[in-house]
Amino acid sequence: MTITEDTTVARGPLAGRYDRILTRIAAGAAERDAERVVPHELVRELADAGFGALRVPREFGGDEVGVGELADLVVDLATADPNFVQLLRAHFLYTESLIHAPASESRSEWLRRSGNGELFGGAYTEKTASNQTHFSTTIEVDDRGRRVVNGEKFYSTGSLYADWIITTGEGPDGIETVVLPSAADGLELVDDWDGFGQRLTASGTTRFRDVDITDTPTLPAEVVPGSYGTSLAQFWHIAALTGIARALHRDVVEYVRGRKRYFSQGSGALPREDAVVQSVVGEISSARFVADTITRQIAGVLADLDAAIVADTVTDEQYDAVEIDVYRAQVSVIDTVLTAATRVFDVGGASALGRDHGWDRHWRNARTLSSHNPTPNRLVSIGDHDLNGTSPYRAWLSGIDLRGRG
Repeated sequence: MTITEDTTVARGPLAGRYDRILTRIAAGAAERDAERVVPHELVRELADAGFGALRVPREFGGDEVGVGELADLVVDLATADPNFVQLLRAHFLYTESLIHAPASESRSEWLRRSGNGELFGGAYTEKTASNQTHFSTTIEVDDRGRRVVNGEKFYSTGSLYADWIITTGEGPDGIETVVLPSAADGLELVDDWDGFGQRLTASGTTRFRDVDITDTPTLPAEVVPGSYGTSLAQFWHIAALTGIARALHRDVVEYVRGRKRYFSQGSGALPREDAVVQSVVGEISSARFVADTITRQIAGVLADLDAAIVADTVTDEQYDAVEIDVYRAQVSVIDTVLTAATRVFDVGGASALGRDHGWDRHWRNARTLSSHNPTPNRLVSIGDHDLNGTSPYRAWLSGIDLRGRG
């Protein structure tokens, strides 16, 4: 049985292309998590198979799939291992920004790179940041006339796997976004992310020491992830959580079907015949259904927004409506999946805690994904919007405070 046969509700025409690699990714997920094995080869194989170019226009070597089919494939990948979804997040966000940028030679060159399997990684957040409008990372001209980057970023999700690193820094004229080859001299990628979940996303430190970007290809000036980008970024977490819900259901059904030992208080000769166990499995199944349904609905909303952007008919009201819907979806999916990831252990007592099952990773990964955007903040934005018509906050910038309180 392949991972997609067990977990995918509906499949697009490209899904079969990834069956074999998704099955291999899923088969090693628990062991990789337990041993912290960084999956360089699997990520490269996925990129070479065209996964990172799913949305890239065909003329540049991609598949030009719609947002809905992209969502289906991303959830398939998250079911196999949500680390892969998170480590590819920056790549897809910048690819999407390029797709929406006006035509230019620079845009075409970067889309061709993506179409050829090259990956973007992001290095933005600074550890001492107060989320204001400045960075300690600098982009300056040195005494040799070179444009160089100096500084350190804390969260660099996916950069360890990437061909290109996109970062932000303080230049002579304000904040700049620049791109650097991941193999550039003076660029150091450190796998020191110490969170208890999503351990293989390489969300650690990036250091820049006089990294020369004088002759490095630049991104088009128009490439700025706007409101669509922030909605898509948050949706990415929802898709990853939905994959975890599917994996929970897959794992618990397989476990109970093969289990012979039963509780002394049990009502069935076999665990799969016990009403209490059936009730827990039913709860996990329902959680999967809820997450799947919400994810597909929000994918449709994002597809409509994408179409409006392309047609140049999008309005601020549509941006706000989409953002609020994404917030509502986040709150609902987070609560549903975290509850399911806790309840799953009730089907087997202490034997369900075995490290060989690795079920704890589902809760740890879900809790980590959920912590990126705490639900109390989301609930405030939703309530303020509903009561006062306040536009949700659609832009994030992690730097140091103008007043120097870094």
